[in-house]
Amino acid sequence: MVDASGTVVSVNTFGAAQLGYSVEELLGQSVLKVFPNAEHQAAQDNVAVCLNNIGRTHSWEICKVRKDGSTLWVRENAKAVRLLDGQPIVLIACEDITERKHAENALRQSEMYLAEAQRLSRTGSFGWCASSDEIIWSEETFRIFGFDKAPSMKRATVIQRIHPDDRARVLRTTKRALSEWKDFEHGYRLLMPDGSVKHVHVRAHAVKDRSSGIDFVGAVSDVTARKRAEAELHEAQMNLAHVTRVTALGELAASIAHEVSQPLAAVVTNAAACQRWLDRAPPDLTEARATLQAIIKDGNRAGDVIKRVRALANKGSEQKAPLDINEIVNEVVSLVQHELLRHCVLLRLEPAPALPLVLGDRIQLQQVVINLVINGIEAMATVTDRPRELIIRTGLDDAGHIVASVEDRGTGLATAEHAERLFDAFYSTKSGGMGMGLSICRSIVAAHGGRLSASQNAGPGATFQFTLPLHVEGSPP
Repeated sequence: MVDASGTVVSVNTFGAAQLGYSVEELLGQSVLKVFPNAEHQAAQDNVAVCLNNIGRTHSWEICKVRKDGSTLWVRENAKAVRLLDGQPIVLIACEDITERKHAENALRQSEMYLAEAQRLSRTGSFGWCASSDEIIWSEETFRIFGFDKAPSMKRATVIQRIHPDDRARVLRTTKRALSEWKDFEHGYRLLMPDGSVKHVHVRAHAVKDRSSGIDFVGAVSDVTARKRAEAELHEAQMNLAHVTRVTALGELAASIAHEVSQPLAAVVTNAAACQRWLDRAPPDLTEARATLQAIIKDGNRAGDVIKRVRALANKGSEQKAPLDINEIVNEVVSLVQHELLRHCVLLRLEPAPALPLVLGDRIQLQQVVINLVINGIEAMATVTDRPRELIIRTGLDDAGHIVASVEDRGTGLATAEHAERLFDAFYSTKSGGMGMGLSICRSIVAAHGGRLSASQNAGPGATFQFTLPLHVEGSPP
C-alpha cells in the first residue's frame, strides 16, 4: 500500500522478497525506489489515475528493479480507497510476468527478423483455409499483392488481383490440389491497380493435421525483377544470335551467289530457247509452254533462296511453328553448296523418312545446322591424307526424340573435357574465332527443349548432334 505522496505504508513479506528487500527496508520509503528511472513518471501517473478515480480498479504492466539491480516485469492491479480518517490510500497487487514478457519479446524479435527477411527476399507466407475460403497473409504478402493489411483475405478478392489471362489456370491448379490434397507450385502474373504487372511464384504444402483450420501453408515470391532480367538476357542472346547469323551469311556469300546465279542462268537460257520455239514457222507452242514452266520454276527457286537469306539476316522475334527437320537440313544445304565445293568436301545426306514434326523457330534451327556444317568443313581444312567427308543424319533416338547429327572426318576432339568446353562462351579453337557460335547454338537448342552435344568418332573426326522433342498437337507454341 502507498499513500497519496507515494510512500510505502505496507508491504507483505512475499512482495518484499520478490524485490530482494526485507519489509523494514521498504516501509516509509518512496515507492519509486523499486522502479528504474525510466519508469518513474509512469509509476507516478498510474498512482495519480487511481487517486483520481477512487474505488475503481486499474491495471497496467510495468518494469521494476530489484535490490541487486536486476529487473522484473509485473502486472499491477490497483484501487484507491479512503481510510477512516478520509485520507486516500492505494492498494496494489503485483503479479510477476517476467517470463511471459521475455517470451513476448523473443517472439516479437523473431517476428521482426522474419518480417525483415521476407522483405529482403521478397518472399511472403500464407495459410489457406479452404472451408471458409479465407487466406491469412504475412506482412510481405500484403505488400506483394498491394492490399492493406488485414486479419485475413477472402480468396475471391485475391483472385481479382491475378492477371485475367492467368486466372483460369490458377483456379485449375488450386482446384486440383484441393481435390487431391497435394502440394502444388505455380507461377502467375498480378495486374496491379496502377496497371503494372508483377510476376509471382507460389509453393504450397498440404497440411495433414487440420485441427488449426488451415488446409495449405505456403510461400509466395515476387520474381518480377528475375523475370525482367531473364527477358533482357533473352533479348541480348537474340541480338548476339543475329550478329552470328549475319557473320555466317558473310562467310557464305559465295555460296549464296552461286545458289542464286544457277537458277538465274537457267532462266536466261530457257528464255532464249522459248524465243526460238516461238520464232519457228509455225511456232512450237508445246515446247514454248514447257520452257516457260521451267523459267517459272527456276525463278521461284532463286526467289526462295533470297527469301531464306533475308529471313536469316532480318532481326525478328522468335516464331515457333511445327517444322520438318529434313526441310531445315535441305534449306541449309542449298546455302552451303559453294562452301563445300571450295573446300573439296563430299556431302552425304542420310535423312530418316517421314519423321514427326518438331515445334521450333525455323531461322534459329537453320542457324544451328549452318554453324555445325561450317564447323565441320573448317575442321577438315588441314586434312590431306583422307577424303573430306561430311555426313548429315536425321532420325529418332531411343527416347523418341528427333535427333540430327553432323559428322566430319577432321582432326577430332582431344578429350571429353575439351568437347564440353567447346560450348563455353568465348572459348574457341580458331585463331580468329569469337567463341560464341556453339554457345549460342546450345542456348537455341535448350530453348527448344533439346540438348546439343559433341563426341569423338571411333575413327577420325567428331560428331555434333542435337535432339528436339516431338511436337504434340494442340500444345502452345
